[in-house]
Amino acid sequence: MNKQEIKRILVIAPHPDDEILGCGGTIIKAIKRGYYVCILYLSSGDKNQSLREKEAIKVCRYLKIKRYYFLRLKKNKFIVSTENIKKILKVFKKTSPEIIFINHDQDGDLEHSIAYQLITNSYWRYNIEKNNDKKLPSLLLYEIHKPMQTYNLVENITDQIQEKMTALSLYKSQLKNSRIDLAVKGLNQYRGSMHEGVDFAEVFQIKRSGPIF
Repeated sequence: MNKQEIKRILVIAPHPDDEILGCGGTIIKAIKRGYYVCILYLSSGDKNQSLREKEAIKVCRYLKIKRYYFLRLKKNKFIVSTENIKKILKVFKKTSPEIIFINHDQDGDLEHSIAYQLITNSYWRYNIEKNNDKKLPSLLLYEIHKPMQTYNLVENITDQIQEKMTALSLYKSQLKNSRIDLAVKGLNQYRGSMHEGVDFAEVFQIKRSGPIF
């Protein structure tokens, strides 16, 4: 990524911890290069919402992310609807992102699949409403539970992997149920060592690339 080109990044997380699992290393890398990163959490979970939000805030403070939003979609409201699209469009307009990150469409979680549909619908609506003289944001897809079959963008996160793991460790409520932190570290190592010749990497699928590339 080029610091002179990319200024504002919006990362969409279906739930707290997805942002770090999917692109935590890239977030850390971007912040250290001076990019402005915001996080939008679509749901805080139907159980332990308060706890999960407190953990997310700790993560944002650790990473020095100053702007984050909680949409608080409940299970029966986690749908593609005009109401939800309007809420997301408000965040898009507040943050004016040049790059938007969301999980890929085949990720192995029902709400993640809905999140992809919800964000892509909001994205196209946002682009229709934007002034023609402004650059359209790029849309990049990240992987969490199900590795992507194809990708076309790689970020070497070898220097960021320890900070990524530290950030994940702050999601204590989730690690009680599953050591997904170790699983994603293994995935990042596999992506890096097997395919890219580095120790750790996060990979992305470019859904739409604007003129910033």
